[in-house]
Amino acid sequence: MDREPTQRAIFVIGAGRSGTSTVARALAALGVELGQDFKRASRKNPTGFFEDAELLDLSKAVRKRIGIRADSVRLIQAEELQNTNIQDLQAKARQIIQRKFPNAPIWGFKYGRTLRILPFWEPVLDSLNIEPSFVIALRNPLSVARSRARLDPRRGHQAVSDLEWLVSIVPYLGRTRPYRLCVVDYDQLMDQPVAELTRLARELALQATAEKIETYATEFLDGGLRHTRFSDADLDTSDDLNPVVRDAYRLLLELDTGQSHASQPDFWRRWQAIARRVAELAPMLSLIDAREHERRRMIFNPLGPLQALGLLKPWLRR
Repeated sequence: MDREPTQRAIFVIGAGRSGTSTVARALAALGVELGQDFKRASRKNPTGFFEDAELLDLSKAVRKRIGIRADSVRLIQAEELQNTNIQDLQAKARQIIQRKFPNAPIWGFKYGRTLRILPFWEPVLDSLNIEPSFVIALRNPLSVARSRARLDPRRGHQAVSDLEWLVSIVPYLGRTRPYRLCVVDYDQLMDQPVAELTRLARELALQATAEKIETYATEFLDGGLRHTRFSDADLDTSDDLNPVVRDAYRLLLELDTGQSHASQPDFWRRWQAIARRVAELAPMLSLIDAREHERRRMIFNPLGPLQALGLLKPWLRR
């Protein structure tokens, strides 16, 4: 971005069940405008989602436009999100932003899968002269799978959860390199919320008050909502955990603990090595998606294959 930005937008990203809503609420405590029209709280997230309903619907529309389900794991090519078939949704995105955040110097939006469709957002933000920042809500992938399993046992299987974890975070993270990038680990946030919010405010250049941080820590966070906790050692003893997920998680955790910084070339060198490992999985991930699409088609239309073969017609005449 060559011009001086007129606004900043902070995107909360991360794999599902990683605490993205908790992190979004933390941004509100730090003075970031999130809007007023939120997706309603539910059993899935009783404390609230803190994501703008219109921008959420738009993001899902983008995903559907290119044939991606919520649980799809195939890798998305940037060209899919940069062609003329998506321009009407980009125009709609600009309209929503201008209508909802006309005077907000810093606003935020939480949609965990934003990185998957980041090439869609980049020209939108550039045309509005908005500088993006990114906050990754990070959580031990063993805890992510356990949390997901309580809602959907199939998607909560460790191998399945790990693939969703990978495609939600790894492929496009490198595109955030020119901007502010911060990581907030869920367990660290629950254990030491004041320290984590203070660091978050510093790394994102936000004006935070000690009073608001303390209010968030004492009145919003509820330790009872954390049902599982795994250690770093557990990552090495789990037979089901994908080793690429393990390595990616550990590297991102270094940004939370201060062992690395997103401005350091060494971090990105190591991250690119992980991204290459994920890129090598592309054929397998596409096959998994195709098989899952066929499975769902059979569930919702079990007569489909027979109809396609014309085998039902003689039977229907009887």
